[in-house]
Amino acid sequence: MAKKKRTHSYLLIDDGFDELEVVYLLHTFRRAGLSIKSVSLGSKLVYSQQGVAIKADLCMVDEPFRAPDDTVLILPAGGYNGEALRRDARVKPLIECITTENGRVAVTDGESLLARDLGEWLPQATCQPDLGQGLTDFVEGLADRIGMDAW
Repeated sequence: MAKKKRTHSYLLIDDGFDELEVVYLLHTFRRAGLSIKSVSLGSKLVYSQQGVAIKADLCMVDEPFRAPDDTVLILPAGGYNGEALRRDARVKPLIECITTENGRVAVTDGESLLARDLGEWLPQATCQPDLGQGLTDFVEGLADRIGMDAW
């Protein structure tokens, strides 16, 4: 019997992120036993919009981020993070690389400008909350889908 490949999840963050959104994603995935790493656009120490610091697992400034096969890139759109991701020139090529390698992309706010951009950049749909779906339901559903490989 062939061993099932494990899905790797990466959370792309920058200064001004929404701390509830990011911490809840990390906590939920790790509690479920899923692989998730935070990736900073800037320095290793990233500050939320309220000044809470998180030490990112990986930093794009230190070395180019290379996602393995079977990757889910999660883009938190809360706080100023969505705008930071939209403005950073490295994000679109990273998303294109991941989706070319059969990876998937999730955005936490389907009504955000970042979600709109993703709809323009990607030929296939991304995973985003249903209209009216709260953050906790979306995150828990995403973790379940990844855990069961039912994307």
